[in-house]
Amino acid sequence: MVRVVASKDKRIPVGYNIAAINEQPIDDFLEFQFYNDVSKTRRILIESNGTSRHIVYKSHQNIAVTLESPRYRQCTNNCDFCFINGLPKNLRKELYFRDDDYRLSFLFGNFLSLTNIDQNDIARIGRLRLSPLYVSVHTTEPTLRIKLFKNEAAGDIIKMLQKMIDGDVKIHCQIVVIPGITSGRSLARTINDLGRLYPGVTSIGIVPVGKTKHIRGISLVSKKMALSIIDFGQKLNSEFRQRYKKGLVYLADEFFIKTGRPLPPREYYDELPQYENGIGMARVFLDEIDSIKKVRRASGKFLILTGKSAYPFMKILKARLDPDIQVDVKAVRNDFFGDSVTVSGLLGSHDMKKRIAGSTTRYDRIFLPPDCINEQGQYIDGGMIADPRVLIAPARIQELLKCLP
Repeated sequence: MVRVVASKDKRIPVGYNIAAINEQPIDDFLEFQFYNDVSKTRRILIESNGTSRHIVYKSHQNIAVTLESPRYRQCTNNCDFCFINGLPKNLRKELYFRDDDYRLSFLFGNFLSLTNIDQNDIARIGRLRLSPLYVSVHTTEPTLRIKLFKNEAAGDIIKMLQKMIDGDVKIHCQIVVIPGITSGRSLARTINDLGRLYPGVTSIGIVPVGKTKHIRGISLVSKKMALSIIDFGQKLNSEFRQRYKKGLVYLADEFFIKTGRPLPPREYYDELPQYENGIGMARVFLDEIDSIKKVRRASGKFLILTGKSAYPFMKILKARLDPDIQVDVKAVRNDFFGDSVTVSGLLGSHDMKKRIAGSTTRYDRIFLPPDCINEQGQYIDGGMIADPRVLIAPARIQELLKCLP
């Protein structure tokens, strides 16, 4: 059953529990949403203080209640390359929560390990049609995966994936390439194993391992390795496309940025299944730049701050603007996490302020990267920027250009 925490429905007061809908037990908000079909008559069982009663809602009658948020499952693994383990101390409490919950995977695309689910969970995922889900596979070799996750439950990944697929669940898989561990033959085996599960496995994203300055014992992907992964990955993409009419294997933008290789064309990414995983973002950005036909003149001086990875693409944007528009683009070094962290969304307020203070030009407006603050306006280091010239840039280029006065 699930507790009501807010209500505009006089028949179900705050504090009551919704126990069942049409005799189907309700465990959390997902089951409530799934079985609360407003096109049908529903018989709701509510409980409070040991007493219970039924309420009947006719078709098209809404149940105007807000349910309590579930307690999401935490990760039970202990991966050496876990980014959260590489966070410094004294940050916001929520940043240290290592989620590993299939509900968050379905709702927001968070990646799962599948080490903390059982047969009942698999049955529930299928029953509620929680598809697609996103799974961090990394390797399909049982012994290596147990060692990598430091969890005995990690070994049967192919078996777990097959059970979910048998329940008509689509899976987006991720492989983090760790040099000497999940690279080379391990990478080839993993892709081959996952490729045989198509169409249940509907995409395979390959990303390089990331690390902050607080993580030890993990090597970053070198330029030489990145070049070999690009050649290998693009070959597989072509082979799968011939076999399945879909590329299936997609490489993170970072491989191309690191090596200076041109990004694949838009068609390579199909429907962009792992866009939020940094796969295809740069291509979409470049295509948006190519779509710019005319930019009106703007008065004033503008500064765009970005991470090292996005810097080359922001320079391309600047080159497309009218020469009379005074826009500077500068990359911000990430001293908070270390220079190996180059994505814009993980820049902290201290590094931003330092870059702004180091500018000799007096700017009228300063744009910071999208998604670098939370809903309270805090950066990942917990700081805030009070400078009235500072704006968080919109995610789309056309919206950014509208911010130039």
